Amino acid sequence: MRVPRPCPDPSRAGTLGRVSTSAQPSTALPALPAVVELSGRIAPDLADYVQRRIAVVLSHTGRVALHAHVRVVRHEDPARERPVVARASVRLAGLTVHVGAEGTTPREAADLLLDRLDQRIARASRTRRGDRRAPSPPARTAGDTTGSATTTPDDGTDAPPVG
Repeated sequence: MRVPRPCPDPSRAGTLGRVSTSAQPSTALPALPAVVELSGRIAPDLADYVQRRIAVVLSHTGRVALHAHVRVVRHEDPARERPVVARASVRLAGLTVHVGAEGTTPREAADLLLDRLDQRIARASRTRRGDRRAPSPPARTAGDTTGSATTTPDDGTDAPPVG
């Protein structure tokens, strides 16, 4: 039970403030913490950056996020033109999305990866696997004669079907 208590703020003396309790359930879904792995010479603050960006991407998917895993690896091979590789695997309700990107810096690879993830989730939400087939013909009802090969005259005579 919530009880109104005097507000401790002296500028609002005489007013009653509400005291909230944790007994009320929250209507918002909890933020899904993504598992972020960094390998190689990568600054640890990239993990926080990826966490914030993936939370934004997943917030407007329209689906419940079940699991998110992001891995960013810097390869030490000097012959590589783009030595940083980023990969993500996200499980949403009814959908799993895998995305990869390469970049010259860890931040660039993470940005490319999260942009591609956002696009891939949006595209998957628009088109489902069953929607790629040719559309099926509309269902016919008992009185529907559209598209039939035989027709009968409307003058009431018992003429044979034309066609």
